Amino acid sequence: MRCALLLLLGVAFAAPAAAQFGRDGNTSGGPLDPAQAAYDVSFYDLHVRIDPNARTLAGTLDVRARVVHPTDVLVLDLDSALTARAVTVGEETAPFAQAGGHVHIVLGRTYQPGEDVTASVLYGGTPREAANPPWSGGFTWAQTADGRPWIAASNQGEGADLWWPSKDHPSDEPDSMRIALTVPSGLMAIANGRSRGHHDAGGGWVTHEWFVSTPINNYGVSFGIGPYEVVERAYRSPFGYTMPVQFWVLPERRVDAERMLPEFLDHIRFLEETYGPYGFRDDGYKVLHTPYLGMEHQSLIAYGSTFSQTEFGFDWLHFHELAHEWFANLLTASDWRDFWVHEGFASFSEALYAEDVARRQGGDGYAAYLANLMAHKPRIVNAIPVAPLASRTTDEMYNLPTGGFNGDIYFKGAWFLHTLRWTLGDEAFFEALGRLAYEDPRQQALQEGCACRFVSTVDVQRTFEAAAGRDLGPLFEVYLRQPALPRLLVEPAGGGVRMRWVAPGGVLSGGAALEIPVEVEVGGRVQRVEMPDGEAVVPRPRGASLRIDPRGLLLADLDVALD
Repeated sequence: MRCALLLLLGVAFAAPAAAQFGRDGNTSGGPLDPAQAAYDVSFYDLHVRIDPNARTLAGTLDVRARVVHPTDVLVLDLDSALTARAVTVGEETAPFAQAGGHVHIVLGRTYQPGEDVTASVLYGGTPREAANPPWSGGFTWAQTADGRPWIAASNQGEGADLWWPSKDHPSDEPDSMRIALTVPSGLMAIANGRSRGHHDAGGGWVTHEWFVSTPINNYGVSFGIGPYEVVERAYRSPFGYTMPVQFWVLPERRVDAERMLPEFLDHIRFLEETYGPYGFRDDGYKVLHTPYLGMEHQSLIAYGSTFSQTEFGFDWLHFHELAHEWFANLLTASDWRDFWVHEGFASFSEALYAEDVARRQGGDGYAAYLANLMAHKPRIVNAIPVAPLASRTTDEMYNLPTGGFNGDIYFKGAWFLHTLRWTLGDEAFFEALGRLAYEDPRQQALQEGCACRFVSTVDVQRTFEAAAGRDLGPLFEVYLRQPALPRLLVEPAGGGVRMRWVAPGGVLSGGAALEIPVEVEVGGRVQRVEMPDGEAVVPRPRGASLRIDPRGLLLADLDVALD
């Protein structure tokens, strides 16, 4: 349930061939089960005791939901590796059945629209272990250099039900959530949101409590357990507030965390100036040192990279995961068919920051960074649509039908956003970015997170069209709704050359044309050529050199038929 006012990886990223979300039988999203569509979650209260020695967990999940369609059952998702042991509805013990990754709870009567239902699930077992986190979801049971437990969970592909009962669908989020983690004394347990302290749980155990005051997607709920230390700085926002930023890190990397944290504050500064204020400032912002690469857990991003900058002058992993606080956590795709809204925007944001870093140093890193995202085109495979119309699971969007990683939701999505910028110009483009993150500018002042909202590819299109004052349907249709790239046909034409855009299949809906400008270099002089109705003629003096798209800024197949 959302508030009333209510949208992995970048330059050096290469997902291993075996790293495929959902291919172990547990995936997230897809068409919503009618039994789950009957209710809207308002609050989760999760208490989990995690035993590092036995590698087991025992937990209780309390859920409060508002009924939106008449129902006499409550269906939660829970991975088959874990067992539901007892269920209550209200104060009464309730019958239930666990099968096929679901817990079916019998409510005892038909609840009517507008009624609230509360249920509690006692569960436990040995959670699935992540074979290749974060791409393969589950628990990571690691150790520090001196042999102490270092534990984390990752579950974007499979969903939160890998370790707690939940409504595992991106279209529903609780308004708030409590997370209590009981661990052996001497260890810290860090989770999303703001700390509510810790207390002795007896017998050598301690409970750490956290509270998320805003809506949160279920895959963004996570934790880290270990002998953490914290490095903290105050972030002073251009929007007039001050927020604590914490880096929870293993003792052996504390010096590295102290060195990197000032850069991380600059990442926040840039993203706020580009998209609007950080949306979860009441909960603060935390970076959690993890034994796997990274993930965009809301207000608690996972960081397991090298504590170093790339050749572009910044730590791309932290920046990418932080960008998800806007595109994944503030703005969330309600169906995984729009996964690119998370990953494409985060990847493109890296290019914008590379541009900013280079500008401060007297250079231009934007085109070079885009080229790195493209990696000379092999990363963009054009096998399936970036944004299909039908509902999809994480498995169907992150993996190709033939197996392997579908990088197009990252890299083609990022290049599509560049194509919009190139076509529209900076003024309209950046105006649209601001409108997308904060539909109503008044939302920027809301600290309690009510600017959170769901978005789709249609919303993205409408926002850019409103800012540009023109129909962008042809661009969205060609680049997102079908897989093939458009072709730029270049042919002789009298004393020059004719350039013409050719859409895949030859014709776009309604006979519309692609009007993407083309950069042309003639005799050493570079010019931007507009393409009204999808074509243009460029004069070429006899003997003059000619280069089409000299900087490689077009996402297209070039078909140059010249002597």
